Amino acid sequence: PAPSFDRHQLKVTAPAYAMARALLDWNARNPFCGTCGQPTLSVNAGTKRVCPPTDFGKAAESGSIGSTTTEEPAPPYQRPPCSTRTSLSNLTFPRTDPTVIMAVLSHDGKRLLLGKGKRFPPHWYSTLAGFVEPAESVEDAVRREVWEESGVNLARVVIHSTQPWPYPANLMIGAIAQAATPEDEVIKLDNDPELEDAKWFELDDVREALRVGTSGLGEPAGEGYKEGNLRLPPPTAIANQLITAVVEGNFLGGITHAPKM
Repeated sequence: PAPSFDRHQLKVTAPAYAMARALLDWNARNPFCGTCGQPTLSVNAGTKRVCPPTDFGKAAESGSIGSTTTEEPAPPYQRPPCSTRTSLSNLTFPRTDPTVIMAVLSHDGKRLLLGKGKRFPPHWYSTLAGFVEPAESVEDAVRREVWEESGVNLARVVIHSTQPWPYPANLMIGAIAQAATPEDEVIKLDNDPELEDAKWFELDDVREALRVGTSGLGEPAGEGYKEGNLRLPPPTAIANQLITAVVEGNFLGGITHAPKM
């Protein structure tokens, strides 16, 4: 069986795992210099890669005796010139891809927009998400992604929190947003075929799902869950934290919430 972790253990172990996972993937995907095409060398415990001017590996390939097996080491192979060695750009650093993920409120603050991916289990919904485009602000990325995936137009966008997601190198930037008018809340799924479904859920239903209906993909819901009701991501996911902030925290302020159960 899979090991179980409490929330404190996850807070301690998850950052270390995330960094290791991201660095291993980045090093595996970037073995060559993007300028000259020669193999790069991993340095600083895998946190950087460099295009060196010489290469002992090439000397071994040419038939020379390696420096570790003789008192007279073979001279290293001199690599062709590379422009990265003439400036401070010689070091290559791991990439991070910014991704937005957002909890979207209706104009009156009484409903929450959630989407169902095509691989999600029945009744399992989550917040919408997508990549930030080049030269795009986080706020504009939130508005664009929500419109592309659901057809809903947003007004306010407030950044809430972030979470590393090393699959392979994402930084999830969590936001809470709100539509301005009822006309902006009309759902249209024909802009982007990514979602199987998108719905507005009453906050009471969302609150109940947070209580008994959270789980990871492929895991059973909590005790007390009634089949057919809404299901949500687990507390370890930033999607859950955004939803909780909307339902319990009055994060946007000044909106009218449905009364608590």
